[in-house]
Amino acid sequence: MVFERANNWNWLKRPFHSVFTKLFAVIMISGSLLLLGITVIGWHGFKENRENFFRNNLAQYGMYLVRDLEENLNLEHALELSQRLFFIIRFEGENISWQTAPGIPPLEKVHFREWANKLTDPFLLINKSNPDSFANVRFGRYQKQGVVTVETKIGRFIFAETHDDWREISFFLPWIIAVLGLIGLILTGTWLALRWIMKPVNWLSDGVSALGEGDLEFRLPEKRSDELGNLARAFNRMTESLREMLNAREQLLLDVSHELRSPLTRMKVALEFITANSYQESLQSDVQEMEQMVTEILETARLKSEYGKIDLQPTDLVLLVEKACLMFEGKEPGIRFENAAEECVALVDVEQIQTVLKNILANALKYSAPESDPIKVRLSKGDSRLKLEIQDYGQGIPDEEMDLIFEPFYRVDKSRNKNTGGYGLGLSLCKTIIEAHGGTISVKSSMGQGAIFLLLLPNSSSTI
Repeated sequence: MVFERANNWNWLKRPFHSVFTKLFAVIMISGSLLLLGITVIGWHGFKENRENFFRNNLAQYGMYLVRDLEENLNLEHALELSQRLFFIIRFEGENISWQTAPGIPPLEKVHFREWANKLTDPFLLINKSNPDSFANVRFGRYQKQGVVTVETKIGRFIFAETHDDWREISFFLPWIIAVLGLIGLILTGTWLALRWIMKPVNWLSDGVSALGEGDLEFRLPEKRSDELGNLARAFNRMTESLREMLNAREQLLLDVSHELRSPLTRMKVALEFITANSYQESLQSDVQEMEQMVTEILETARLKSEYGKIDLQPTDLVLLVEKACLMFEGKEPGIRFENAAEECVALVDVEQIQTVLKNILANALKYSAPESDPIKVRLSKGDSRLKLEIQDYGQGIPDEEMDLIFEPFYRVDKSRNKNTGGYGLGLSLCKTIIEAHGGTISVKSSMGQGAIFLLLLPNSSSTI
């Protein structure tokens, strides 16, 4: 359960570790900081001039309203203006006073500033035909509510902002939606542009994964002419070079192996005419080892070629595994076969699977101490797979070499001592045989705790 939770957290963190997400975050943060800087600079400049701006415009607007109200000095006209302009209007005259709606704050609590000078601001004239008709305009706020008073010859007009939040929201709502929509379009466009720019990185990631799995035929699309496109073309050239190098190496092994067949045959014939002694036995052992190496090289090449075929026959794997275990009877620390299925019939090449079992069991015995626990062999059957596990309790395999042990001529023991192993072709041949059957082979190991080889074969018993 702890392992599953860790994987879940890694899955959640994975998007935040991608280059695409980091670039997108950098662009968004940079854009936000740039917008914030422009806003601060603009607000600072607006702050210096906003008093003059409001003084001139609000005073002039107030005078236009006053001029209109003086021409139609009645409550009905004031109510119409109040509903249209979201203002509360109050008039205080010598003989009449009225108010369009409650909500005007106490004037004694309002901090007023007298912005207009009736001698220097000609637009404050109520009636240009009557130059002596001047008015004073004051503006103030009380608890975020703006209040304007205009004093004229006939009385005082008071204008106050309404506290109808819904009206304010409904007035700004279209603008808010428009701004949010614009931001959404910008973010979507930025995301799509970055995704298109970074697409070769995803191609490269897929190519590296395919190359790591041994697919040397994988090629990246070469559709771009920028630096990432050059990287894709370089990757394709590297893959092609690797494929040519490996093909050349395999061809060299094949050529050498074919050429060794005839000398080895002549050596075997010559050894039969030598008097039996310790030297003859040693030479015969060396010749047999060389012959086995040549055979495994040629067999590996045959299975990998398009003409290489395996002879599939319905076979009881339980009997096949038991027979392989009996081949090592008497060898320490011994082999214990744990069968989870009484019968396990599958389509396999008997000779090839025997080679796989022989090589893996021989390695397990070779790297296990005589006093360690017996090697465990477990066979189980699933709906689609047959699973065979071979577990030893030997010295184990270093983590950095786990992916290399199935490569030809690779050995964990760098001294290449004959007493501790062969020549590094056994496990490579095992992998080739299992993959030719449509299965997989893998290993799990910890230093000092042994290794577990896991073989998975298709469960084809239902088609027999």
